[in-house]
Amino acid sequence: MKQLELFPDFGLKDEERLYVIGNGFDIHHCIDSKYWDFKKWVQKNRKDSNLIGLMDTFFSNDREFWGDVENSLGEYDEEWVTDFCEPENPEDFKYDHPGQWQDGLEGSIPWVFGQTMDDFRDAFDAWVRSIDISDIEPDLTLPQAAKYLTFNYTETLEATYRIPKENVLHIHGSRIIPGDEFVIGHGNIRDVDAPFRDEGVLLPYQNAYSEVIRIMNEWAKAPESIIEKNEVFFQSLKTTKAVCIMGLSYNDIDMPYLKKIASSVSADCKWWLYYFTKDDFEKAKSSVGGLGINDYCLRPFE
Repeated sequence: MKQLELFPDFGLKDEERLYVIGNGFDIHHCIDSKYWDFKKWVQKNRKDSNLIGLMDTFFSNDREFWGDVENSLGEYDEEWVTDFCEPENPEDFKYDHPGQWQDGLEGSIPWVFGQTMDDFRDAFDAWVRSIDISDIEPDLTLPQAAKYLTFNYTETLEATYRIPKENVLHIHGSRIIPGDEFVIGHGNIRDVDAPFRDEGVLLPYQNAYSEVIRIMNEWAKAPESIIEKNEVFFQSLKTTKAVCIMGLSYNDIDMPYLKKIASSVSADCKWWLYYFTKDDFEKAKSSVGGLGINDYCLRPFE
């Protein structure tokens, strides 16, 4: 099989190249790593669970949840969540864990909504670990001496392309690193005290809204702390003279990482940004200004 070269030669050494890899990379290799695949996994493996129905109820107000999970998580409506969780009979919603409200509306938020989010996390982690990458054929030219920053949890680079693991940074966690956390979430951190400043809302509802916000703040990504944790990797990019981005959707939540890369690589660095959809193209095009890069090329990935 002839392999596709993502970069022009540029006359560069392999170790002067950085590849930034998103989920489109795994999808290109026919790996079932889309959120729709996650939904199918839940349907098959959590048959006794109402997880799909509950997540659709809580998060599908502005978009189809399973089509865009992370953006949907950030678009929650605490009033909608509270309305659903509010018990008809408060005595049915006793919640006895220490440190939580004991009954009624306030207790139903951690018991119903909080438990749903815990179940979602457990299912997500189990699904990630179940993703099959066996029998994947490499069809891209990826030099082993280059550096790689991947947003994927899978070890496709290491297992399929034999990239040394010391050259790969799984910025959102890796399933081949024991105990590593799989980062999933949104970028909408909110003030948990905001509901208490609305005098038109009764106190039990203020408490409930605040608890919903607190729970969802725990699902907010923290790119700054992740970047700080991996500062050694970013410092190693100072000799990088070419960056190739493939399989990324160029969402706002990813921009802190790209900005960090842009500020870490050499000043004359060349950028190749691949896109798959028209929306990806528009976001990639608008992002280059914010990244402060001048020598770049936008390329469709067929």
